[in-house]
Amino acid sequence: MQFFSIRYLVPVTLLSCCLCCCDSFEKNDSAFTYFGGEIINPNINYVILSKDNITGDTIPLDKNNRFLHKIENLEEGLYSFKHNPENQVVILEKGDSVLVRLNTLEFDESLVFTGKGAEKNNFLIDMFLQNEKERERLRRTNLGLSPSYFKKHQDSLLEFKMEVYNKLISKHKKLSDLAKKLTQASFVFDYYTRNEMYFHGRYGIAGLVSKKDLPESFFDYRQGINFNDNELKRLYSYNRYLNYYFTNSSLADYTNDQSQYKGKTGSAIYRLNLIDSLVSHPYIKNNLLRRVTTNFLLDSKSNADSNKVLKHYLTVSSNEKSQKELKKLARAISRLRPDNMIPDQELITSKGETIKLSSLFTKSITALYFWSMESKEHYEKAHKKASYLSALYPEIDFIAVNTDDEQTKNWLKTIKRHHYNLDYEYEFKYPKCSSAELVIHYRNKVILVDNNGKIINARANLFSSVFEKQLMKYTRLVSNVATKKSYSSTK
Repeated sequence: MQFFSIRYLVPVTLLSCCLCCCDSFEKNDSAFTYFGGEIINPNINYVILSKDNITGDTIPLDKNNRFLHKIENLEEGLYSFKHNPENQVVILEKGDSVLVRLNTLEFDESLVFTGKGAEKNNFLIDMFLQNEKERERLRRTNLGLSPSYFKKHQDSLLEFKMEVYNKLISKHKKLSDLAKKLTQASFVFDYYTRNEMYFHGRYGIAGLVSKKDLPESFFDYRQGINFNDNELKRLYSYNRYLNYYFTNSSLADYTNDQSQYKGKTGSAIYRLNLIDSLVSHPYIKNNLLRRVTTNFLLDSKSNADSNKVLKHYLTVSSNEKSQKELKKLARAISRLRPDNMIPDQELITSKGETIKLSSLFTKSITALYFWSMESKEHYEKAHKKASYLSALYPEIDFIAVNTDDEQTKNWLKTIKRHHYNLDYEYEFKYPKCSSAELVIHYRNKVILVDNNGKIINARANLFSSVFEKQLMKYTRLVSNVATKKSYSSTK
């Protein structure tokens, strides 16, 4: 398995220019930490560095798209750096002088670190990319493996990564205990996650019998999990694992011996209670509670069920900001039920004009789909699928709406470069507000409305196997209504 790629073989001369004015970081005085670098093809003229979801430091780019930030009395640990709309994590410790170089066209894949503290961060991003590939491979092929063969395969991947990790700490003997813990956790918890994903997939396919097929040692790692690890609370692999763990644990316990909880609503409430009983760390606990509740609200077809779960969430959550946001989300979802009028939004055309969303509903059905430059693969597939469906259903308008913030210039370049039909391309004038009102929480979402702006379906999925069947059903209904009206008018 090839692990480290040639992306590290990049010129560092440009990065060095960032540092000239700092006199070698003031001889690496441990009282100061430096974070800087270069953004190729920047989307905006700044970078945000933050910790623990608290409003961070805004670091401006200079005329050469470089930046440098000096931090005194740093709180060591994982930080998030964001260049809209992308973000990634970085380990920062006192005395570090970490430089990052990336190209926004391939954000994660192009990202490389240099300077003091680079080795731990290059390891972290490599693990992030490798873990993504292995989770995708699991979804595509590994769910079909027998439990014993799957475990053997995953154990071999873990063993290989442990060898790479041991080489890292052997070569860089000055790595701190914190850096060692974070880098090791980045792949160990992803290994745990793939086990949970496999179980969840098998459980969904084969029912309770699948659990009996598992090797006895399959879940042994669960015994050593710390649900309240402050140092890992911002690590993607740790948080992803906890979400899968509580999904699987609540399903198993709920199915086996929790008859007082009924249906999806009861299952969600049980999961909230399980998190509340096992997690005490406020940041970790509130994030888990928020995720469970958000997912339920997005999937719920009933305002009554949504209100029941939301009410229970409010009794166990201590994050007032999240509570307000989920109350707002529940209200927005309730307004998007079928037969309600779609909330009107302001859009920007390819000519720079501002129009109302309602002005686009000229055909009997309009399909609104959404995309972001954050995912090139998605928006290319989405436009291709919309073009295909548009040819099949000429009576339906397929309207593409870009959701990126502060991206008009790049949006125009993108749609023109791909030769998309500009008459069907728009962007939100107020992306955050519009995305919240229309509940754009997942990329494949489609909202279907009639020519009066009345919602037909606000939860359609562009790539769902049933989407075409839904379109066929809706077009037939509209055709039948139109035929009846025509017949009535001729009598």
